[in-house]
Amino acid sequence: MSVSSPKSTVLMALVGNSVLTVLKFVAFSFSGSGAMLSEGIHSLADTGNQALLFIGIRRSERPANSMFHYGFGSERFLFALFSAMGLFVLGCGVTIYHGVRTLLDPPEQTFGPMLFIVLGISFAVDGFVLWRVIEAIHAEKGDESMWSYLRSSSDPTVAAVLLEDGAACLGVVIALVGIGTAAATGSHVPDSIATLLIGAMMGLIAVWLGVKNSVLILGRAIPVEIQRAVVGFLNEQPTIERVHDVKTLIVGAAHFKLKAEVDWDGRVLGGRLEGWVEEQKDLLDTEEGRREFARNFGERLTRAVAVEIDRIEDELKQRHPELKNLDLESD
Repeated sequence: MSVSSPKSTVLMALVGNSVLTVLKFVAFSFSGSGAMLSEGIHSLADTGNQALLFIGIRRSERPANSMFHYGFGSERFLFALFSAMGLFVLGCGVTIYHGVRTLLDPPEQTFGPMLFIVLGISFAVDGFVLWRVIEAIHAEKGDESMWSYLRSSSDPTVAAVLLEDGAACLGVVIALVGIGTAAATGSHVPDSIATLLIGAMMGLIAVWLGVKNSVLILGRAIPVEIQRAVVGFLNEQPTIERVHDVKTLIVGAAHFKLKAEVDWDGRVLGGRLEGWVEEQKDLLDTEEGRREFARNFGERLTRAVAVEIDRIEDELKQRHPELKNLDLESD
């Protein structure tokens, strides 16, 4: 498992957030800070979400069987959707509820140095994970922009960790400002506002991830630039006259399916059999020989189409390794 693989990225984030969850709740128990509680809930939600993402990755790697011919790749999308729902309910809902409650009925709060130490550790850990995730994305996206990659990627797990840890770093900054202002002014309002802002941020991320994964579960088409490249390659083949009725599907992370109907150029395919026809011309002298010739020619032509399909599919998979399933149907 490489350092930049989605599995290792999610596992690293899972371990880091597990440690931070404990630290933040301990700090909250000593301070009563609503912003620190929201940070604890934030890390707890991230820990649970990344556990779901890890389970989804493991389950999606199971091989195909007699009931699921294309494998279990979409389970990654399903568990990522569960993760987004958990972030919305636990991260956003509970945090905003606590923020409103502390704003209306402020608890007793103590702002000691432990809070700032824990926030510093949190920023360092989340920042390290965020840096490694950005490294992994840069290795994958090539010349594509970050935003374009996040929108078009067929792997929601790395995007989820990127957004969650990016929000975690931003959340630490918001909490630091809220707690620092509350400690300086003696007012509970900045701490409560920071709590609400962190909750709202988690809600926005949860909604974005939920929409993305629901689209993938429904069966989104593959990126349009890959489809255009495939159709362009097919149209360049001398044995193909026309390509139509192209349908595509994202089956799993980096697992695409493409089906296309093609009109073969019989003259080109037939021309490849000229040498064989020359060898068989003596059969044309008798009626039985002509029947045998027709049967053999049909067999040879069918085999030539099959060989051509295999060649085209092999070349396409070399150009686009994510095209795991290719169906070229003769029209």
